[in-house]
Amino acid sequence: MKIILIDVMSLDGKLTKWKDSNIYAWSSPEDFVHFSKIRDANNLLVMGSGTFEAVRPQPEKERLRIILTNNPNKYISSCRTGQLEFTSEQPEQLIKRLEKLGYKQMLLVGGKGIATSFLQKHLVNELWLTIEPKIFGTGDTLVNAEKMDVALKLLHLKILNKQGTLLLKYKVL
Repeated sequence: MKIILIDVMSLDGKLTKWKDSNIYAWSSPEDFVHFSKIRDANNLLVMGSGTFEAVRPQPEKERLRIILTNNPNKYISSCRTGQLEFTSEQPEQLIKRLEKLGYKQMLLVGGKGIATSFLQKHLVNELWLTIEPKIFGTGDTLVNAEKMDVALKLLHLKILNKQGTLLLKYKVL
């Protein structure tokens, strides 16, 4: 299965503006259009419970959203089999299960814990980042503060707007 980690961050590497988890409050309309196109072209999205709480996506028949959480039972009333599911599976277990169901590509769409666990286990194939020309000083970062050594190769660069929002696509080596 091809796994793509997709995110938006400030120039100083922050995924959130201070403690606000709502990325739509500060990211550009062009990034929203980009993300919406990618989301709509994929039928499998994986996020952490923090991201789920921030965006509260509605179940959709055309795609499965998996929320990784330490407490899946907390979300039992939100679960919609085949559309919105909650699990505490480890990344390798989740990938194997979803491959058996026929999924070919997974988008990791949020949460530094999710990004960290998938990157540390060398499960990410590509990293797609939108860099917004903003500096926040504090906020969440792409990964947890743990030792990592992930080499990347730039595949694509696109300027999204006049302000200089950049879309970067990397292959994980």
